[in-house]
Amino acid sequence: MRISGLLAGVLMLWPVLIYAQSGSGDKGSSVKEWEQLKYGMFIHFNMNTFAGAEYDMGKMPAESFNPSGLDVDQWIRTARNAGMKYAVLTAKHTGGFCLWDSKVQWKGKEYEYDIASTGTRKDIVAEFMTSCRKYQIKPGLYYCLWDDHNEPVSSKEEYFRLTRDHITELVTRYKGLVELWIDIPSRLTPAQRNELYSIVKNYQPDCLVTCNNGFTDGSVLSNFPADITNGERTLPPVTGHEPLHGINGKNYYIPMEVCQTINQNWFWMPGDVTKSVRTLYYWYSEALKRGANFLLDVPPDLSGKIPDNLVERLLELKEVIDDPTKLPQLRSLTAYRQVKASSFFDSRVEYLPEYAVDEDPNTRWLAAPADTMPTLTVDLGSKERFRTIVIMEPYESHIQSFEIQIPEGEKWKTIAKGTGIGPELTKQFSPVESRMVRLVITKFKTGENRHNVLSFPGKPPPVEGVTLAEFQVF
Repeated sequence: MRISGLLAGVLMLWPVLIYAQSGSGDKGSSVKEWEQLKYGMFIHFNMNTFAGAEYDMGKMPAESFNPSGLDVDQWIRTARNAGMKYAVLTAKHTGGFCLWDSKVQWKGKEYEYDIASTGTRKDIVAEFMTSCRKYQIKPGLYYCLWDDHNEPVSSKEEYFRLTRDHITELVTRYKGLVELWIDIPSRLTPAQRNELYSIVKNYQPDCLVTCNNGFTDGSVLSNFPADITNGERTLPPVTGHEPLHGINGKNYYIPMEVCQTINQNWFWMPGDVTKSVRTLYYWYSEALKRGANFLLDVPPDLSGKIPDNLVERLLELKEVIDDPTKLPQLRSLTAYRQVKASSFFDSRVEYLPEYAVDEDPNTRWLAAPADTMPTLTVDLGSKERFRTIVIMEPYESHIQSFEIQIPEGEKWKTIAKGTGIGPELTKQFSPVESRMVRLVITKFKTGENRHNVLSFPGKPPPVEGVTLAEFQVF
């Protein structure tokens, strides 16, 4: 049956199918079942993997998508072995490339920018669904509305028809979805969101819809209708997620999902670094403790497999999940203490100052390049005696001089200075006692960093100034 034929019945029904819940504040059985899944794998694998950048711009030929040893079964087996219960695959990302053989009519012919136009010629979405059934993992799909391949050559109405047809194709062809993750929903009008939501519910009533809320803590639902709210690299408030949302005079039970990356980037990139077990366990345990599911991104590489080091890290994480006493004790006085920074890059949550005090050298605080004197201030929680600092810079060294300071009356007193840091600097000084300590960067250089999350193929990477992997005090 053609997609346009399938849509005919849906478009007649969608005004009365808008909401999956009654508006009484009760959660339905599908929401209860989704909440019980708790831990899932986000799988970012698309043309971006081969573009070598977070954001593919839709200009690469379809043949560029060419994994040398595609093994979808390995992805899902890894998820099962890691203790995960569901998985979400990027069926279409910013470049418009589809991981399934789309039969949608587009520009007078069948949609061509998809897996069927590559040397792979495998319906990766179909293989994903099969592997999920095999390993008893609940399947979900991700669809991005930002599309640099199709949007520039379309009117808004024309592009929405493509989106509508693609969503219809996914939910009619691939049955048993637990979640449909719609990214960049700001591209849609409220009426268009209603229409897409109702299409999903007509064909798969138990499939929960997520409209990406971005870097939020779940307290505000920006895009409705939706069954799930989310925090992109953002946890719920420390008091816990409040699922009841008052919308149009009714109460809706909206659970939350926190998504985070195992590496620094969503897609696999050469030279990227992997978060420590401690960092990953912190995100896992805090998400669950605060009432959210945890969706951890684990990207396959150019071969089409999840790299061995990521598989190993997941199994190490599972050991700690099963027995938290296996997590080593914190060492530094600054570890997981309250920290403030003079700035952070582009207000991106990937570069918060907390990442400089998490005892994980593979996360980092990144100051704004325009910040002329980047400063990191840590509250140790109580007056502590210390005489040693350890500072680490990831990637290239930018810091040329710095000072370590503690309060003295209403001013700050310098207790140590340095002229450079590099990968790791340990510096000792006469013992001091203080509750507060701060690092002031007095001179630095700037430079490009291809590992910045705001990377695009063919474009220079962003200019960075001061970035720190660790600031530890002993």
